[in-house]
Amino acid sequence: MPRGHRRQGNERRAGIDRAAAARPDRLAIESPDLITIKTFLQAVRQHGGAKWLSGLLCLLLCYALAVQLERDRQQAFEQAVRLNQALLQRQLDYSALMLQQLASVNAVTSQSGTGIPSFVVAAGFQQKVDTGSRDAFELQQSYRRRALFMIREYRDPGSNTWAESSAWFPAPARSHYLPLTTLLPGPTSGRLEYLHGLDLATDSFFAAAVTDAIDSGEMKVSEPFTYRDGAPGVALVKAAYAGGLLPVTPAQRLEKLSGVAVVFIDVRQLLPQPGNSPLQLSIRAVAGGAPLAGNAAADWSLPALPGPLQQTLVVPGQALPYVLQLSQPAPGWLPWLLLAGCGLLGVGILSHSLFRRSAPLPVLPSPVAAPQPLATLEHIALQATDDAVLLLSTRNQVLYANTRAMVLTGDAALQGKQLDGARFSICYPRNQRRVHVLPRLIEKKVRAMLPPGSILIDAQGQECEIEGEFIPLNDAANVAVRYLLSFRHVGKLRQDMVAALKASEMQLKKHQDELARVARINTLGEMSSGVAHEINQPLSAIMSYNEACLAMMDDANPDPVLLRISLVSSVRQANRAGQIIRRLRELASRKQPEVAPLNINDALRSALDLTKSELAARGVIVTTDLAEGLPQVMADSIQLEQVIINLIKNAVDAMTEKNRSDEAMRIFAYSERRGRHVRLGIRDNGTGIPENILPHVFDPFYSSKSEGMGLGLTISQTIIESIGGRLAARNLETGGAEFSLTLPALKNSHPDAKEEQQ
Repeated sequence: MPRGHRRQGNERRAGIDRAAAARPDRLAIESPDLITIKTFLQAVRQHGGAKWLSGLLCLLLCYALAVQLERDRQQAFEQAVRLNQALLQRQLDYSALMLQQLASVNAVTSQSGTGIPSFVVAAGFQQKVDTGSRDAFELQQSYRRRALFMIREYRDPGSNTWAESSAWFPAPARSHYLPLTTLLPGPTSGRLEYLHGLDLATDSFFAAAVTDAIDSGEMKVSEPFTYRDGAPGVALVKAAYAGGLLPVTPAQRLEKLSGVAVVFIDVRQLLPQPGNSPLQLSIRAVAGGAPLAGNAAADWSLPALPGPLQQTLVVPGQALPYVLQLSQPAPGWLPWLLLAGCGLLGVGILSHSLFRRSAPLPVLPSPVAAPQPLATLEHIALQATDDAVLLLSTRNQVLYANTRAMVLTGDAALQGKQLDGARFSICYPRNQRRVHVLPRLIEKKVRAMLPPGSILIDAQGQECEIEGEFIPLNDAANVAVRYLLSFRHVGKLRQDMVAALKASEMQLKKHQDELARVARINTLGEMSSGVAHEINQPLSAIMSYNEACLAMMDDANPDPVLLRISLVSSVRQANRAGQIIRRLRELASRKQPEVAPLNINDALRSALDLTKSELAARGVIVTTDLAEGLPQVMADSIQLEQVIINLIKNAVDAMTEKNRSDEAMRIFAYSERRGRHVRLGIRDNGTGIPENILPHVFDPFYSSKSEGMGLGLTISQTIIESIGGRLAARNLETGGAEFSLTLPALKNSHPDAKEEQQ
């Protein structure tokens, strides 16, 4: 090799070594792949295609972001559809439960309708009226409504609003009618006032559902109709039968039909949508109420461009004659124009930062999902719930109030107000005054339930009982920054509980009355010998007087005066026997107790008259000390006599067990005034009540007698307590025992008298 070439090669290698010594890290980091990429970018920059490449990258990024936004919009719509589907299921389940309750009780109690949800326009049990009782029924309804009432029918099948007054006619004679008369007093029940008297059994919109409900015993749905305000409506119908059981044959079902329960629904209110919700609900009536064929779900595949979303809701169970469809309109071209503008802006920025200077290529950010809008999820859930929800600031300002909160408080402009300026308040009674709840809860800043018996006073001054919870929302430092208050109206639930409790109490009272009647019959059985003697006395006297009359009639000149005296005396004895039999019959009868004012001394005298023969047969001496001028008490005379007879018989039994021949058996009965009460006592001179038995003498089935059932004193105590009195027992210091009953006197006698200590 020539010397010149060797010198050039050595110099080239020396230059490379010096360059390597100057940047050893860069040569160590750069790989062949990186060198290839840099070479490609240099080639692109040299050929002028850099801006096109950067623009393409920005457009791809914008498209990825748009795709993610559209996917989020579809997911939000799908979640909103599921939420509305669950809400629809719950609304219809509530309607079916309400219909079942109305059909089970066969009547509508006078309860408040504030607990009826907004989608229920009206509800009630409609009584079956036979043709023979039509006139009396119409007259009764006219008196109750203070206006002319008649059973009517509407003869314009082309109208679904019953709006033509000329199409109303009195119903012709039929075997039975089902007139619309009884509706719960709900917030919107007045929307059906114009339908009162309509015969549901023959109306073109209700007749088919009523007939099917009577034949099947199940819930049926009417034809779709329209309320006068234009809202779509439908009615749920269920039949009720006498005895509560479904008869076997269709003929028996119509014969034993007592009426039908009807619930009118505003279909538009089944799925209320907030005013700022992007969702739209469309309702289309379907004649005949044919069920929907499956779920017409929307196609969830990603579209090339954002378009409108829609899905048909499936009506669960019994199909409604409506198609409910949720839809969300397309967002329009504005988002795409914004994305295009962002892409063009990114082209300039990226070109300037990438090719103006030699720098590493920037790492493209991954697409970021857009935050879920509140209106499509949380806001829909808060607006659809039946609980009132308030979000308060630490300065007592209402930051948020859902629709239910505005309805319950009666303040449509509640959101944004201070609590001091709000038109509602929540209180609870304490020591005969009302205490405001919210200031105390905010002051304590702890999670707590509203006190039992809390009362909401709305903007119109109406009161309703509520329950709920107060929740402080704390930050990371455990300091309250917001307050959440949720509450609900408990009137309907409480009324149902009270109605069930009253039904149980009535059943228990019925059993108690029957048990008391059985006890009276047992008492009469034990008094049979005395009763026979009581009846035998007037019968013997009647026989004697009649024999005397016959003897005088045999005389040639009978004395008419003596004949009259004998006949009058015979009539008196017959009346006496009749009174004894009537009194015994009332004592053993099944009649309902009739509480009325009576004198307690009269009840004692009647009881002593019934037991007089038995007491005389056993040698019991009865002494009475009855106060004069006692005020009357409210009680049933038969039941009060039964209690006194039980006390007298217990006293006789106690003295008989004493078995002392050296001392006569004595009963002392007294009555006296005790402040606002009247007391009657029965004392005996027996052995008294053993101390271990005294606390249990009124317990059921607890008896010291071998043949006793232990129910006499229990029934007596129940009777006295049912009229506000008290039955007590104690031992006397002189021996024997005393049973005393205390009853409240009528309020119009000496109201200023003070109660003495018993």
